[in-house]
Amino acid sequence: MKHLDTDYGPSVVRTSELGTIYLNVQPHSLTISQELQATFAFDGEGRPLSCFLDGRNYRFGLSGAVLLKTTHPDGKLRRILDPAEAEALAATVHARATRIANAIMHGRSPALRAWLERVVAWDRTRRAEACQAFAATYSPISIVPPDHYQAVVIQATEGCSWNQCSFCSFYRDRAFRIKSPAALQEHIVQVKALLGRGLALRRSIFLGDANALIVPQARLRELLAVVNAAFPPTATGGPRGIYAFLDIFGGEIKQVADYVELKQDGIQRIYLGLETGDEEVFRMLNKPGSPAECVEVVQRIKAAGINVGVILLAGVGGVGFAERHLSSSLTTLQAMNLSQGDLVYISPLIPPATSDYARQMQGVQPLDTAAMQAQLAALRSGALTASNAQARVALYHIEEWLY
Repeated sequence: MKHLDTDYGPSVVRTSELGTIYLNVQPHSLTISQELQATFAFDGEGRPLSCFLDGRNYRFGLSGAVLLKTTHPDGKLRRILDPAEAEALAATVHARATRIANAIMHGRSPALRAWLERVVAWDRTRRAEACQAFAATYSPISIVPPDHYQAVVIQATEGCSWNQCSFCSFYRDRAFRIKSPAALQEHIVQVKALLGRGLALRRSIFLGDANALIVPQARLRELLAVVNAAFPPTATGGPRGIYAFLDIFGGEIKQVADYVELKQDGIQRIYLGLETGDEEVFRMLNKPGSPAECVEVVQRIKAAGINVGVILLAGVGGVGFAERHLSSSLTTLQAMNLSQGDLVYISPLIPPATSDYARQMQGVQPLDTAAMQAQLAALRSGALTASNAQARVALYHIEEWLY
């Protein structure tokens, strides 16, 4: 380990009071560990990103929400802490980190002292201010793909232009709205102020909300120009590349030439919710379009040189449709000719109890835990085969989402 007087890299110091303290100082993040038993990570503002404490893993969102991930006898536990729990944990992390910082601060390099001072300054008042700033900056951010949980989310649109899928209630509380270029510029100013030095840690831009790319092409390119002007490429970190959702019916509007323009405007990957390759199950979900149309859209997008992320639901249709859902979904994936840079996400279906899908499926036997795990595994291995092991295949568990 390096001595603590160096600015970047791993470091170690031994104290009589707190034992051995390990630090890893990177240009845009700081990790502190006490005896490798309690570990805390912070962004450039001193804002906590994650921690390992008392055998449990926690992830902190910009909103002030905290996700707990741990294991228990029945498997993994994923839970968003209630506000009181989240504040108590944040206070504990701040107190522990402050005690460590005060113990090792003396005699360190100016750069390291500045890091530690920012961590100490992220107290209850600073946390409350940040939560208020988040609420003023964003309408609810309902979901993004897992590879963009640490993206800079820019809400060029709010809500979902379809908003009628039977299994989804993410956007029911708001109308679809497209921001004007001026409103988007103002929004970006707020986002940058919210992130502060933490902006440099974020590697991509996710264009919200549910299907922002449905915006008419001329207007969409205006909005993308605003985003690109606000986030020029730099050599010192920060987001690069723009990513977004697109519903199948929105994809029907744009042709290959349109996607070529979007690639020129920085779009790197487009995510589409196929959900299932079976026509009948697809209709149960009240999604517009069809699996065949999704294949056509994917082929247009890829013809323009843009990668895709295709999302499948595990468990949809219950026991009765399990075999059809699996076989048809893999056949549909194979027709897409996925390649390197493409993603397939397998997401366990977790419909709200009050959703149209839940009401529609009353009396239908759902997959039990073992059957769900088996279908997840079959979809994952089948997706790899369908893409000739070119696409990356991963789990997309919506209970792990927070921003």
